Amino acid sequence: MTRLLLFLVTLLSSTIAVSEWYSLPKTTQGHELRYDNSSNRVEIVNDTGNRPLWSGVHRLEDGRVLRIQKGVAIADQTVHRAISTPQQQPDQVDACTVLERKSCGLRTDCALSDSCQLAHQLQGFYNSASLSDRTKIESQCKEAINNESMFPPCPTPPAGAYHTVCGDIVIKSCGKLNQCQESDACDAARQLLSMENEERLNKWVPSEDTYTTKQCEKAFADHDFFPFCGEK
Repeated sequence: MTRLLLFLVTLLSSTIAVSEWYSLPKTTQGHELRYDNSSNRVEIVNDTGNRPLWSGVHRLEDGRVLRIQKGVAIADQTVHRAISTPQQQPDQVDACTVLERKSCGLRTDCALSDSCQLAHQLQGFYNSASLSDRTKIESQCKEAINNESMFPPCPTPPAGAYHTVCGDIVIKSCGKLNQCQESDACDAARQLLSMENEERLNKWVPSEDTYTTKQCEKAFADHDFFPFCGEK
């Protein structure tokens, strides 16, 4: 009997997948992550004990986007690419341009606001300054970006500044009348749209698709993670 039990234990242990944890780039909030390749689990690493990364959409510091459901990464190869190949940083504009776009709106919806006009002045100072002075002015613009009391961001249209599939996911999961706004799927969809908008603020040509736009194209067909409003 004992020999039979030992045989069963040996057999089972040989068939159980061995976890192999990989370090991932941190989230933009600074959380250190690790990934188990046998189960697709993603955990936050800290001194008080590791815990599963919460459900939702998360951006890594290298620009990649993770979709997590109950602690498990959705199988869209994002994690695998993050492990093996760091993403090339996209083309970026100066901080004063970002401030102007953020305050005025990508489609200049807030062009008449005081914050937009002030941001536009800073952008003008930056463009006309010498190379040595540009560093100082850009530093001021970086501080201004984080000062939302003086430079409140122009509200993003519900479906985004440009019509993309990220906005379609918001309509799909939140509802045309926003009737599913309290759902987890709606919250995740809005996170994706916010990420896409943030990337557009930094692109040379903001109307071009971003990394998150491409993630949304894959995510739209995931009806389990992003169900139509009213289906769940």
